Amino acid sequence: MHIENPFYSSIQTPYTQTNMAPVANMQRKEIGDQAIWTLSSAKTGNGVDQLRDDNLNTFWQSDGTQPHYITIQFLKKMRVQEVALYLDFKQDESYTPNKLSIRTGTNIQDMKEVQFIELKEPYGWYVFALKTKLLNGQEKPYVSTINIQIVVLQNQHSGKDTHIRQVKIFGPREKQNQGLSFPDFKTPEITQYASIR
Repeated sequence: MHIENPFYSSIQTPYTQTNMAPVANMQRKEIGDQAIWTLSSAKTGNGVDQLRDDNLNTFWQSDGTQPHYITIQFLKKMRVQEVALYLDFKQDESYTPNKLSIRTGTNIQDMKEVQFIELKEPYGWYVFALKTKLLNGQEKPYVSTINIQIVVLQNQHSGKDTHIRQVKIFGPREKQNQGLSFPDFKTPEITQYASIR
């Protein structure tokens, strides 16, 4: 039996579309390599390796009935900030996802939908922000989860199998002095002493 955490609930947030690949920066890091990836099905030569190879010419192709699943399982609870997918309707046509669900949970049995997305002939990178809304009205810019599931509910033009070209999972970058009570000095007078010669 799953009991809802009384302190927070996940909320839907909009996505952003870009032609530039999302990359790690000062605020986020790619954490997909810290997880175990499984697929509901895959054609030979079109599996997890192709989803994660940073090559937009390769793709995962499902080989079974809908819905199609990508399950990302971390070994411990992780903070997940964004899920990014590269989709290409121009090349993949009816293989391109139309309706997607992003689900999170501590195990496969308690997965909860945190995003439902409907896309019309998508092309490029789609970045889905995952946030947690606290009961006091504030938001955290991530969800804490062990499992993420990307579910393809329907393809463009009612296609059977699906193509997803790339998937990236981002978590917030932790501050170096987290847990310590050092102030975050940024003035030139202080930062000139940041390193020893």
